[in-house]
Amino acid sequence: MEQGFTSKKETRFYFGFKKQFGKMVLKVETGKSKQILGDVIFELQNHSDSMHWFLTYERLAELLEIRKEDCLRRLYQFKSSKPQMSLSGGFHEVDGEYLIDFLSELLDIDDIPNDFLRAGIFFSERPLYELRESYKSLIQRTIENHRLDKELLLLLATATIDFDDAVDSYLMDKFEIAFFVNRSIHFFLESQEIQPEYGAEEFLREYLNALIPTKILNFRDITKEFRDRTYYELFGRIRSDKPKKKKPKKKIDLEFEELLAFFDLDIESTIVDVKKKFKLLLKKYHPDINKKGEEMTKKIIIKYNRLIALFNEK
Repeated sequence: MEQGFTSKKETRFYFGFKKQFGKMVLKVETGKSKQILGDVIFELQNHSDSMHWFLTYERLAELLEIRKEDCLRRLYQFKSSKPQMSLSGGFHEVDGEYLIDFLSELLDIDDIPNDFLRAGIFFSERPLYELRESYKSLIQRTIENHRLDKELLLLLATATIDFDDAVDSYLMDKFEIAFFVNRSIHFFLESQEIQPEYGAEEFLREYLNALIPTKILNFRDITKEFRDRTYYELFGRIRSDKPKKKKPKKKIDLEFEELLAFFDLDIESTIVDVKKKFKLLLKKYHPDINKKGEEMTKKIIIKYNRLIALFNEK
């Protein structure tokens, strides 16, 4: 029997109370952390413009209910495990992953990425990948259920040298890319229960439109099965894979160099260098800091996506 207790009943009562009290403390601490997280998300929503936002370290300290000095000390400790993170007065939307990780570590709450996602203020790579796959799947399902107009496609095929060019013309006549973009975004926002009023829809539309000209969302790759099937239906034989045309190296190199020059980088620069410069430019032209920087911000994002795509092609 435990020392200090006169009976087993008292012993059980003591340890039962201790266990229950521990649960109560844990519940209170968890509730407080969730309240703080809600305050941070609300702050970002109030300052979000098409999912562009900026949260100063000073304001973050206030929301976390800690001194600014303590907040900065924790940030420096956190940065030691994130060598690519820059300390520049606060978190921008491009630093969203870092902010999420910092809050997860500080508040000890799981699933913060989904809280940011549903709040419509930041999308990590995983949901963006799901959006891209949803876009591809929507095109494939729509075209698969489409009743083929053989006469029109055959007419287009006889008028062009390349069958793929004929299919492109046919599909552009029957469908609009904007339809697939808008529909896939609608499904995505609905399925993820994302609040759209903070610019998520506009952001996702710009995101998909920037990727459509690249290999990531190449239209011919997405519709390859349809192209092969229609070729067989028209000509009664399986079309042989033709050797891929190599893009003129000079053209790619010229575009590559021009994009690097836009970011004030040289030909030896790496993706890491591009990402660093991208963040610096966004912070410089962010509408919260530069009232005339909205158009420049859009241009920076489009050129950044294209440059990253060219890096992936190399």
